[in-house]
Amino acid sequence: MRALKWVGIGVLVLVLGLILFITFGLNLLRGPIERAVTEATGRQLVIGGDLEAAWDWVHPRFRAHDVRFANPGWANGEHMFAAEAVEASISVAPLLTGRVVVPELHLEKPVVALQLMPDGRKNWLLDRDQKDEGGSRVFILRLTLDQGKLRYFEPGRKIDIEAGVASERDGIEFSATGRYKGLPLTVSGRGAQVLALRETETPYPLKGQAKVGETTIDLDGTVTDIVGIDALDAKIRIRGESMVQLYEIFGIAFPETSPYDTTGRLVRAEGVWRYEDFSGKVGKSDLAGTFELRDAEPRPLMKAELKSKLLNFADLGPLVGTTEPSKAGVLPDRQFDTSRWGSVDADVTLKAGRLERPEQLPLDDLAARIRMKDRVLTLEPLEFGVAGGKVAGAIRMDGTQEPIDAAIRLRVRNLKLAQLFPTIEKAKGSLGDVDGLIELEGRGNSVARMLGTSNGKVGLFVDDGRISQFLMELAALDLWDVAKLALKGDEPVGIRCAIADFTVKGGRMEANALVFDTEVVNVTGKGSVNLKTEEMDITLKPEPKDKSIASLNTPLYLRGTFGKPDVGPDAGRLAAKGAGAILMGIINPLLAVIPLLEEGGGKDSNCRKLIAEAAAPKDSAAGGTKKK
Repeated sequence: MRALKWVGIGVLVLVLGLILFITFGLNLLRGPIERAVTEATGRQLVIGGDLEAAWDWVHPRFRAHDVRFANPGWANGEHMFAAEAVEASISVAPLLTGRVVVPELHLEKPVVALQLMPDGRKNWLLDRDQKDEGGSRVFILRLTLDQGKLRYFEPGRKIDIEAGVASERDGIEFSATGRYKGLPLTVSGRGAQVLALRETETPYPLKGQAKVGETTIDLDGTVTDIVGIDALDAKIRIRGESMVQLYEIFGIAFPETSPYDTTGRLVRAEGVWRYEDFSGKVGKSDLAGTFELRDAEPRPLMKAELKSKLLNFADLGPLVGTTEPSKAGVLPDRQFDTSRWGSVDADVTLKAGRLERPEQLPLDDLAARIRMKDRVLTLEPLEFGVAGGKVAGAIRMDGTQEPIDAAIRLRVRNLKLAQLFPTIEKAKGSLGDVDGLIELEGRGNSVARMLGTSNGKVGLFVDDGRISQFLMELAALDLWDVAKLALKGDEPVGIRCAIADFTVKGGRMEANALVFDTEVVNVTGKGSVNLKTEEMDITLKPEPKDKSIASLNTPLYLRGTFGKPDVGPDAGRLAAKGAGAILMGIINPLLAVIPLLEEGGGKDSNCRKLIAEAAAPKDSAAGGTKKK
C-alpha cells in the first residue's frame, strides 16, 4: 500500500508551481513536471493528456489524463504505474512545511505493477539509492479506484499475484489469482467504496475469501488503518488438509494434522494477533480455545489454550503415533522437520477429556504444557489417564542437535489390571495396581529411531492383587486343574508380586527380572526386546505350586515382532527340575523397580520380600550349611 502514496508523485511534486502558474494554463507545466520527476528518480514520467484544475484556497483539485510512470531498468515490464486519469485534491497549509497531504485521490483504470527482487530492490522506492523506505512526505488519506489492476511480483519467494478491482454502487469488488510462495492462490471479496488510508480511527468493512494451496480462509469484519492493519476485528473460518501447510502461508511452524475446519474471531490490537473462542474439528477430534501470536525477539511467540472433548491421536500426526504408510513396524517413524522449529517460540496448554488411538488402550484426561524455546521442544508437565491410572512426567526433544537428542521420563501409577486387558473375559475380575517407571534417552528424527537408540531403564510391578486362577493354571499348562476349573467354575487367586524390570542399551531391552508370583503358579522369565528391529525373544517358565501330575511344566515363549507376536508353549524345552523360580526371574539388579518400591510399602512390600528371598544366600554346595 505504500506504493499508492507515490502514485500521485508525478502530479504533486510541483504543486507549488501549479498554484503559482495556474492562470497561465496548466498544460504549459506538463514538460517541466515530467522533466523534474525524471531527473529526480531516473525514471520517465509521461502526462499524455490535459492537466486540469478546480481552484479552492483550502483544497484545490487537479486532474491529469493519460499518466504513465516507468519502471527502473532492472525491473520487469515498462511501467510501474499507468492510469487513464489521476485526480487529486491537495491541502494547501501542509505545503508550507514541505508535506503533501492528499485528502482524496481518485484513479481511473489504474494499472500498478509492484516488484520486490531477491536482492531487496523495490520498484516503488523512487530514490536512486533505494533507501527511502519510510521517508515519504506524501500522505494520501482516502483512495477510490475505478476498474483497477494490480500485480505484485516477488520471485525470491515465488510470489506472483494479479488482482482486479471494480467499483460498484455500494462499494468495490476485488479478485486475485496467482501463486503465493509457490502455492496456487485465489482471492475474492468486497469492501467499502473508499479506502481510508490514513484515517486510523475509521474501521473499513471487508468481506472475502482466500484459498492458498489447500488452505481456505473466509473473513467478514473490519480493518482499521488498511495500510498497516493497525487493528482488525472479524469473524474468520480457516480450513485445510493439514495445519502444517500454514507454515508456507504465515511462516510459523504448526504440527502435521488431519484435515481441519475451525471458526472463531480474529482480532489484532496493539501488535498482537488473537484467534479468540474458536472451535472446530481436526479429523475426528474436536478442538476449541484461543490462539495468540505476538512479535518478539528473536522470533515470534505463540501462546494458546486448547481444549478437546475427544482427541484422536491419528489426527495429531507424528508427535503421538502416526507412522509412515510404507513402514511395516508399529513404532511411529514419521520424520520431525526441525528446520521449522526455529520459526517460532511457543507456550501451549492442551487438555482433552478422552483420547483414542486405533487398536490401543483408551486414554483419557490428557493435560500437557507444550513449549518450544530456541528449537527445544518440551512436554512438561505431561499427564494422561490409562486403564484407570495415571502416566505423568516429561518429554524433551532438542532440535538444535542432528539427529534430535531426546529424553523421556514417565511415572506409571495405579493402572488397573482388569482394564489393561479389556478384551479378555477371564481378566475382567482381576484386581491390582500396576506401577512403574520409564526413563530413556536416545537420538533420532522420529519416535522409532529415538527408541531404537535409547539407553535407560523400564520397570513395572504389581505388589498385591487378585487374578483368575483359570488363566494362571492355563499359563502353567496344568491341564488337570484347568479341567477342574472349567467344570466347577473359576475363582480368583492372590497375586503376591509381579515384576518386569529392564535395562536398555542401544535400543535393546534386557530383562533384569520377569516374575509373576501367585498362590497357585509362579511364572519367571528371561529375554530381551529389541526396540530398533521391533522384535522380542522372551521365555517364561511357569511352575504350578501344587505340583500336579497333569502339569506339563513346559516353558512358554513370546517371540516375533510387535506387529505380529508369536506366543505359545516351547515343547522342545522341558523345564529344569528343582531350579528356583525366583532365582531364574531375578538375574540382575532391579534398576527401575527397587527405587519405586522404596517410595511405597518399603520392607512390608510383597515384592521387597520376594526380592529379599531371591537375594538371600542359599545352602553352600560344599558344606550344606545355609549362610545367615
